[in-house]
Amino acid sequence: MAQSSFPFDSSQITTEDQWSSYMRMAQVDGIFANSEANTDLRVTASNASTLAVDVGEAWIQGTYYKNDASLNVSVPTNSGGVTPRKDLIVLRRDPSADSVTVQYKTGGTAFPALTQTLNGTWEIPLAQVTVAAGASVVPPSGVVDTRWFVGRPVILGNAADTRPPVRGQMRILNGTDIYMGDGSAWNFFGSAEAQPAKSYTPVWDAGGTTINWGAGSVNIGRYKRLAGNVYWVKIQLQPTGNPPAYDDPIRVTLPFATQGSTRELFTVNYTQDPANGGLSALGTAMTFPTTEGANKIARIRVPLANSLNGGDAQVNSRNILTNDPFNIRTGDVLTITGTIEAA
Repeated sequence: MAQSSFPFDSSQITTEDQWSSYMRMAQVDGIFANSEANTDLRVTASNASTLAVDVGEAWIQGTYYKNDASLNVSVPTNSGGVTPRKDLIVLRRDPSADSVTVQYKTGGTAFPALTQTLNGTWEIPLAQVTVAAGASVVPPSGVVDTRWFVGRPVILGNAADTRPPVRGQMRILNGTDIYMGDGSAWNFFGSAEAQPAKSYTPVWDAGGTTINWGAGSVNIGRYKRLAGNVYWVKIQLQPTGNPPAYDDPIRVTLPFATQGSTRELFTVNYTQDPANGGLSALGTAMTFPTTEGANKIARIRVPLANSLNGGDAQVNSRNILTNDPFNIRTGDVLTITGTIEAA
């Protein structure tokens, strides 16, 4: 099998087949339009025996096409049988005729297949047309838009970039965040920061006093971007010591400040080492951004039942301190997980 490559000084493009092979790699077939709602090369019917093809441009197998005036296409009469005929309007590239043209392609009880031969006749659809039995007049409802559209290259940008949000175009902002244009705004699509999760070191305190959980303690902070400025966060603590008893609730920092003044809620699981009693509890952690800063979990609470009125139980909750309602010691595990909306 012979190998070939071009264009080089010694192997230049000299045939239309080479040009088509070369350029069809640069762009997918389709219509140039800012939106699929635009009228570029759109086919419409008006209860007449002709269909109108609007102005527009297209790319088909490496060949450029332009229609600069409304084009009328005749509808062949459906003179056979008593069933509707299913036809196509196509854009046809015909190398033997050195042309790209709009063509009417009749079918039958099913729509005809597209002809697509590399370096030969190649068709892409513009519309499906249904012609009633015995008719050549097509109502507007008899035409279904089936245009293909070209793709758009991914573009780069930064926060100061005011490029218009072209519908269907993908934009990478600051090298990490991916946005998709919808014609009026850039919508967040994803981020390179979403995978993998990143690490940070949580800082624990009680009333402003840093808590020492012991040398070699496990103090893990992990976070991962989910969408926009929403992040998943996990904090896990496994002490190797028994810190002093503090009168204030324990607090722990987040990887960044939370959005506005709303409180974020997290799920908490606390499990004692069997040597410390083997107790366990599920609870809720929360931020208090208006009073205790937006970059930390300010309260970790667990539900407790108090016996009142001769044994009737009333559900209550209590802040976790270093030694109340549990004495957090070596071997215990405290895990906090949840999502936050970052500032």
